[in-house]
Amino acid sequence: SFKMQQADDQRIQEIKEVTEKLSTDAKYRDRSSQSTKQLREKLCSLTARSAQEREKAITTIRDFLEMPTAEVEYECNNAFYSLEEDRLISAKGETYTVGMTYFVVDPATNYVLQVDETPGTWGYKTDGTRWFSDQKEYDYSANYSQEEVEQIAKGFIARHPSAIGNIDLSKLTLESGKKDSGNGRVNYFFIWRGEARTVQHNPPLETCSEDLDKDVEGLYYNGNGVPCIKVYESTETPSISIAFTSGGQLINFSNELNGPVSRATVR
Repeated sequence: SFKMQQADDQRIQEIKEVTEKLSTDAKYRDRSSQSTKQLREKLCSLTARSAQEREKAITTIRDFLEMPTAEVEYECNNAFYSLEEDRLISAKGETYTVGMTYFVVDPATNYVLQVDETPGTWGYKTDGTRWFSDQKEYDYSANYSQEEVEQIAKGFIARHPSAIGNIDLSKLTLESGKKDSGNGRVNYFFIWRGEARTVQHNPPLETCSEDLDKDVEGLYYNGNGVPCIKVYESTETPSISIAFTSGGQLINFSNELNGPVSRATVR
């Protein structure tokens, strides 16, 4: 309806204005300042899907966890307003958290694409020693072998089509490994890979970082003076990876069968 269209146009205009402030106003250069955080939160709520739509993502996260009443918090998504193209680029990933774990969900399918521990924080106390935020506890009580954990991983993928989609591992090549951190803490990693393919990017992917090689062809600087490059094609190897402790607890999960997963956007 006309009213809905009007409201949507107004929302997009607001997103554009907030984006312009964040990218050009020196006041918002400091990412950790309260004013920047507040503006970013505003952007998160302006670009968010409706609560009704996000409910579907929450359902898949609960299914993934096998915890039907888990407290799931919506964080943000990676939709952004391209000032260059003057249009809103819709989100490829939405981030949710459950305790110390984050989930990246594909808003197009509501499938869980990535699961990992939320990044911890640390700093220095006045006496010079460091402090760390609480870390997630992992279960190493059962001492499963690599073969047993591989069966747990395969079973997990087969058991959760409604959370992660139907995944046929038989067409992929498995690479597995283990990491022993001592004190009986052993983690097992499983990566199933498909055939490498060349992918065209339209619009091109923009990467901006101070770490970019300054002599690279096509380098330019954005509004904040940060070096950027555009990538028009790249080679991707589809993969799905999952890691468990020797106690059978899931550590992380990543489904890149349809391309790289967008970075988590934790507030």
